Amino acid sequence: MTKNVSITPVMVERAAEQLRQERETFDQQKRHDHLWFVLRLSMGFASIVLMGAVMIVSTYILFKNADFPKEVVISAGGALFVDVLGLLVGVWKIVLSPQSVTRLQPTTSSSIPTVKE
Repeated sequence: MTKNVSITPVMVERAAEQLRQERETFDQQKRHDHLWFVLRLSMGFASIVLMGAVMIVSTYILFKNADFPKEVVISAGGALFVDVLGLLVGVWKIVLSPQSVTRLQPTTSSSIPTVKE
């Protein structure tokens, strides 16, 4: 014997509203992931430019050390080591870390009512 499940207009409206909210949640997460992707990409490019500039200036000062005061040469050596190392660590933790990449997943949890026998 099969019993028909009575689907009321309230149940249909509730399911439609739940689906709308789940779609909104998914779209918001998708926009959020896109913004994080743009931020990581811009940080990656900016770090390449910044690291290149620090390396060029510091290397120039270190090679022409006779033209600069001793404090400037020591600072250039420290900047070359610390800034490049810090920039690499920062880029790895924020931009390239596999844990910073999120995966979009379906957010729907509604189901069709089953027929009980």
